[in-house]
Amino acid sequence: MSVRRGKMSILLVIIVAMGLLTAGCGGAATPTPMTLYESTEHGFSIEYPEGWTKSAQSLGALFYLTFIDPEGRLSAMVSVEYKTEEIILADYVTEVKEAMESTPQLELISEGDATIGEGISGYEIAGKGDLGTGEVGRFTFVVLVNGKQGFWVGVMGEPAFFDQSKETIEAIVDSFKLLPSYTFIPPPPSMGGTYISAEHGFSITYPAGWIEAPTGRPGEVVSLSSVEGLPSVSVGVSSVGEETTLAEFGPQLSQDLSQHVGDYELISEGELTLDDGTPAYEIVFSGTMEGYTLKGKYVIVIQGTQAFFVMGFSMPAHFEQDEAVLDEVICSFHLE
Repeated sequence: MSVRRGKMSILLVIIVAMGLLTAGCGGAATPTPMTLYESTEHGFSIEYPEGWTKSAQSLGALFYLTFIDPEGRLSAMVSVEYKTEEIILADYVTEVKEAMESTPQLELISEGDATIGEGISGYEIAGKGDLGTGEVGRFTFVVLVNGKQGFWVGVMGEPAFFDQSKETIEAIVDSFKLLPSYTFIPPPPSMGGTYISAEHGFSITYPAGWIEAPTGRPGEVVSLSSVEGLPSVSVGVSSVGEETTLAEFGPQLSQDLSQHVGDYELISEGELTLDDGTPAYEIVFSGTMEGYTLKGKYVIVIQGTQAFFVMGFSMPAHFEQDEAVLDEVICSFHLE
């Protein structure tokens, strides 16, 4: 089954955002006073328990809002995806289910029509899976549409605590409301640009339609991607301990990848030169990473005892058409 790239991106966002919670322990949740969050920009409001931490992130045509309880046992979320045309709930649900079916770490438990808030019709999906924490979590979310907006409203938690927190979960989800005064304003287009890291001494250029995305992996300095989420390029920095050469480091990294990437397939490797004449080592491979089968390039640049990893990814079916823009971004990497 083919995966719609825009929907794959928002599912990745949800996996990252909801995966921020950590496994915890404790008894059943005690009802607590609720706090109102209202976004006139995105046209909705929702209530969450007092004492929970809040974070919000805009990522091109995506916006997501996360609330996490003080002990990291439950994580609530609202995400908004903006479309260029008005969408129908049934079509949006189909996209969501296609994305879930292509994500092997997620297991569907139940689904069906639902009504939340003040009579908002939606579609509820419940399931379980590892959303990036290394622990299996339970989740339930309701898919909604409003004109050109697609919403996900839901909660995730450690299975035992999730079951004990039904009242809290229902209160959060059912508090969601659409603001009657909301007027759709399309997100501004990305003009592209150059990211400069004064701390690590490098720059990298990305084209129009690409944005700076949230980072999260150890050592990752910047992540750049198309507004659909893929293709993407990130830059990581690591110390190699002592001076080494590309001829030594590159092949060893290729061997290490084969031990850490599921279904690893080496396609090619060898030395190359970046646009500014900097020597580098490139590894092209495919494999399963964070539950997704991707095709990617690792380009290594070494300066003294620092190794820079410029990593580009796409879905295997789209890699050939995305390779030109991946090469454009990767080869623009420049040591300042």
